[in-house]
Amino acid sequence: MSTISFDEKEQYEEKLERILFHADVDGRQLRCLIARKTLEEHFSILGGPHMKIAGCMDIFARHRKNIHASARRIIVEMGASDLERTSEIVLSPSFL
Repeated sequence: MSTISFDEKEQYEEKLERILFHADVDGRQLRCLIARKTLEEHFSILGGPHMKIAGCMDIFARHRKNIHASARRIIVEMGASDLERTSEIVLSPSFL
């Protein structure tokens, strides 16, 4: 069983309209991404395509526990061999 933890140093990538955060999986850093649109769709946020960065970061912060739990599920389901071949995961509405 892998040891998985998350930092709280999220950052918004404005050009790509997504939030980047990191998971530590058995000492290896894994990039985790969640799109602004995914936040809107899953958490029923009204904001449209021009939602301010602060709004996206606030939504992430309010739902951090659920987002991290979803990322953890994806990582566990991937298994060791798949994890060795990837450096990032993307959370979509179907995974939340």
